[in-house]
Amino acid sequence: MMRNLVLFTMLATGLWQAGQGVSVQLKAWLGQQLLERAWVQADGGQQPALPWPGAVSYPIARLRVPELAIDQLVLDGADTPVLAWGPGMEVGANGHRLIAAHRDTHFRFLQHLAENQVLELESRDGSVMRWQVVERRVVDSRRYRLDMELDEERLTLVTCYPFNASSAGGPLRLVIGLKPLFGDEGAKA
Repeated sequence: MMRNLVLFTMLATGLWQAGQGVSVQLKAWLGQQLLERAWVQADGGQQPALPWPGAVSYPIARLRVPELAIDQLVLDGADTPVLAWGPGMEVGANGHRLIAAHRDTHFRFLQHLAENQVLELESRDGSVMRWQVVERRVVDSRRYRLDMELDEERLTLVTCYPFNASSAGGPLRLVIGLKPLFGDEGAKA
């Protein structure tokens, strides 16, 4: 009897853990599908469209890395409830943009993003700005704070690190700094 109880408990725990992992991936995928619909509905207008009733955020940008076949919608805000559905963006007073996402879903591709690589960020109004990777570093979030008041246009991508960590929520973060490309290489209308 005790053996059956132990086996049942182990099986139930294993199924619960597997379900948790699958639910995170499913939520990330479903979030991008619903966000795509809201992005199309907003149609470049000033008024955002909510992706579902009661949503805590809405899409404000599209992030593309053509070389890596990445095309993701970015939500307004970078709080934990927002990041469950997709990358989230905060913008500082002087234009410093921060985009954060989970390492095991939307920002898994950051492990392959190399220095000098270019990505595109499309705004709701249809304007596209190109950014080039100029810095990659791993920091300890207990000692490092991003300066959102930088007096320059900058894009920073942040995710947990390392990518193969067995548990979430450690103190290390991968921080990727990008500078804007201007002229023929940069902004497009």
